[in-house]
Amino acid sequence: MSLVSSFFAFDVVLFFEAFVLLFAVIDAVGTVPIFIGLTEGYPGDRRRIVRQAVIISTVILVLFALFGWLIFDIFGITINDFRVAGGIILFIVAVDHLQGEGDRSKGLEPSDVAAFPLATPLLAGPGAISTVIIISSSPYSPFLALVVIAVNAVLCFVILSGSEWVRRVIGKNGTIALSRITALLIAALAVSFIATGITGLFPAL
Repeated sequence: MSLVSSFFAFDVVLFFEAFVLLFAVIDAVGTVPIFIGLTEGYPGDRRRIVRQAVIISTVILVLFALFGWLIFDIFGITINDFRVAGGIILFIVAVDHLQGEGDRSKGLEPSDVAAFPLATPLLAGPGAISTVIIISSSPYSPFLALVVIAVNAVLCFVILSGSEWVRRVIGKNGTIALSRITALLIAALAVSFIATGITGLFPAL
C-alpha cells in the first residue's frame, strides 16, 4: 500500500470503533455539569466559550494525530510503547471518573475558561491525545482519525451548547451515572491497549 493510500485508508467498522473510543474518552456528556459550574458567572457567553473550546481542542488533537509519529521518531518511541503508556493514562482517567473526581476545575478562578480547563485538559486531555495518536496508525489511518476528531468536535459543540437541556433531560444523578458507565468502558479499552502493546513488544507472550 502506498503512502498516500495508507494515509486515506478508511474502513467503516474501524471508523465506528475509533469514534466510540474517542467519544468515550472525551466524555462530553460527563463534562456538562463541570461546564455549567465553570460558566455559572457568565451564562450569556456559554455558546461563545463552547465554540472557542471546541476549536482549540480540535486543533490540539489534529496536531497530535498528524505529527504524533514525529515525536516517536525524535524520542525513539514505538507505537507499542505508546499503546502501553496510553493505556495506563486511560486507566488512570477511568479511575478518576469512577472515584467521582471529575471536577478538575475545583479551586480555580479561570480567566479564560475556553482554553483552560475546558479545551484542555477536559476535552483534549492526555487520554484523548493518546487515543488520536493510536487511531492515526495501523490498522486505522490519519484520515480516519481526522474524520473521527471532526465528528466528535461537532458532537462536543452540540452537547455542551445544549448543556442546560442535557441536564434537564437526564438530571444531575443521570449525568453522574452516565459518566461512571463511560469510565468503565474507558477502563476496559485501556486494558485492551495495554495488552495489545505488551503483545507487540513481547511477541513470545
